[in-house]
Amino acid sequence: MIGSPSAIPSTVGPKAALQPLLAALGEALAPPPKGLWVACSGGLDSLTLVHLTAQFCRDAGWAPPGVVHVNHGLHAHADHAEAEVRRVAGFLGLPWHGVRVSVRPGASGPEAAARDARYAVFDALLGRGEALLLAHHEDDQAETVFLRLLRGSGLGGLGAMAPSRPLGKGRLLRPWLAEPRARLEAAAEALSLTPVVDPSNEDLRFDRNFLRQEIFPALAARWPSFPQRVAHSAAVLRRVAQAQALPQGGDGEATGPLTLAELPPGLEARGDVLVRWLRHQGVLVPSRAQLLAFCAQLEAREDALPQLKLGACTLRRWRGALWLAPELPAPDREGRSLAPGRWPFPGGVLEVREAEAEGEPFALAPGTYRVCQGSLPRRVRLRPDPARPHKTVKALLQEAAVPPWQRPYLPQLWAGDRFLGWPGVALAGRRPAGPQWVLHWHFQGFGEAKRVE
Repeated sequence: MIGSPSAIPSTVGPKAALQPLLAALGEALAPPPKGLWVACSGGLDSLTLVHLTAQFCRDAGWAPPGVVHVNHGLHAHADHAEAEVRRVAGFLGLPWHGVRVSVRPGASGPEAAARDARYAVFDALLGRGEALLLAHHEDDQAETVFLRLLRGSGLGGLGAMAPSRPLGKGRLLRPWLAEPRARLEAAAEALSLTPVVDPSNEDLRFDRNFLRQEIFPALAARWPSFPQRVAHSAAVLRRVAQAQALPQGGDGEATGPLTLAELPPGLEARGDVLVRWLRHQGVLVPSRAQLLAFCAQLEAREDALPQLKLGACTLRRWRGALWLAPELPAPDREGRSLAPGRWPFPGGVLEVREAEAEGEPFALAPGTYRVCQGSLPRRVRLRPDPARPHKTVKALLQEAAVPPWQRPYLPQLWAGDRFLGWPGVALAGRRPAGPQWVLHWHFQGFGEAKRVE
């Protein structure tokens, strides 16, 4: 049971009991999901999660989270638990979603069957961009590691439960995997919560209950911090498995850019993957602190351009990917006259050849042109298509997805004081019949065509 409304203000309870759990919630919910659900069985862990998530959302000015309860019908108190969770949701003013499922134990036993049924409900519930919170904690993680050891699991299995993973159209989040259960118990006491007791938790026929009641007390008497150590080892193994799971090229080399979608969630896991990627790129690997500080900026607003200096190159985030940009000499602003051949410039080579057929892209009639590099004023405009209006150089470069640090190195074509454009991006003017020069710009060292394959 829970107390009266006045017993649960946003400032309730000792800060020592509530604040670490609220802080962990804040870290897990950054950036904010489009919608939020909390899975609640009525037990101490999930009931505490419901209350603190409701408090977090109130304090943050977010919409209240929804509460989802799955009634498996596996014990005599199942209907009572459903009624209590529904009452708590109503008391806190939270949307409610209750589902009754029929569990048919298979070869893996009733626990596995109930879990499969429960996650099927969660999968169907989540909309795009939404998140579901589960109350698993450090002690749960240690139990999971032991169970998987006993089943002979490999590297991936021993990583145990992930703090975040895709689920349905959204994500599943476990914000308290690094929190000991004792901290949840202290928070529940501060909130004056009385959870529903599941009698099946006392049944030693279930492996998890046997570990929890018979094995772990003996381990804790000898090694009091063993759940923390086991959970830490699981996190390390999970990061190693995630790093090894990155696809490889045929030569075993990772290349770039590396899309952010290929990175796992969590600063530590992202740092591990980036270390591996940078080493395969053959560039200087920064200190752990520098790398994690850079990873923390990867969720910055879209127009921000986080970067990290790495010896002779710079690691940059742009358009949902990480790029390595080498240090280059200053752009060639003086330039030279255009003629057929291969012409080296800082950052690449310009190839000019006679057209082999009509209609080749980025071609122009032979003539007197100058080619140079450098930045252009934003007011400069170009009309690549005579049937369409002029566009600014900024708009054209954005449409062509040229990274900002590459733009000063694009070769610019000029006819006198008239800007004609860039090969590979946009050229002005009509394409008259007759001989043509075809222009190709080959970036070198920018990784423009590289990615993890």
